[in-house]
Amino acid sequence: MDNSKKEFALKWVPIIFTGIAVALTLVNFILYDRANKKLTNTKLQIENELRPREFENNLRLTLYKEAKEAIGQKDTTMQKVALLVINEMLKDDSVFREKLITILLQSTNSQKLIETQQKLDVFHQEEQIVIKPDQFTIDVFYSEDQLKETEQRAEAIYSVLSSKYPTYTIRKRLLPQSINARTGYRIETNQIRYNTKDEPTVAKILKEIQSSGASSLEQYELDTVRNNRKNYMSIFVRNK
Repeated sequence: MDNSKKEFALKWVPIIFTGIAVALTLVNFILYDRANKKLTNTKLQIENELRPREFENNLRLTLYKEAKEAIGQKDTTMQKVALLVINEMLKDDSVFREKLITILLQSTNSQKLIETQQKLDVFHQEEQIVIKPDQFTIDVFYSEDQLKETEQRAEAIYSVLSSKYPTYTIRKRLLPQSINARTGYRIETNQIRYNTKDEPTVAKILKEIQSSGASSLEQYELDTVRNNRKNYMSIFVRNK
């Protein structure tokens, strides 16, 4: 190798190696950065998935403790509150809800709690019944408050409508106190709710109720509900 080539090699080889080293370092940095971001995103994803589970587990544990404490208490009000809280907080977890309810119903106040739970079960079962969209449906609710009086008036309305409209689906239903406490209910006066699109049909039904003497519609608040539930009206018998 002549001197010129030696000088070239001595001059450029270190530069080339340095360039390769820099390039490799840059590539490694990019790969590391990508891997680090991926790990960070994976960590955040796992944490986001675990947080709801952790919350649910803590909720289950808390409700379990409350159920056990309620069993040992003679305070029937606290036992009923525990039952209602379990129903509400675990409405999307039927398996664990039923387990806690079974535990709670072993208290000394079990008979009254069983009656309360049965009312809730019946209400939810009726809510799950699929109503034919092309068939008009009327639910006549009577309030658990002033039960005897409200059920009698609901029965009168139910009888009139069942006789007059045999092709309709007409149901007489109890509105438990615990259900009425929820958002969307909270019925404090006699009330009739219906879809604005059903107004002509509802007007005919209301006229029939009034003419029959089953109930005085002047005592009812009319509430038009803008939703997708057509061919449906609900009558709430709450008080005088």
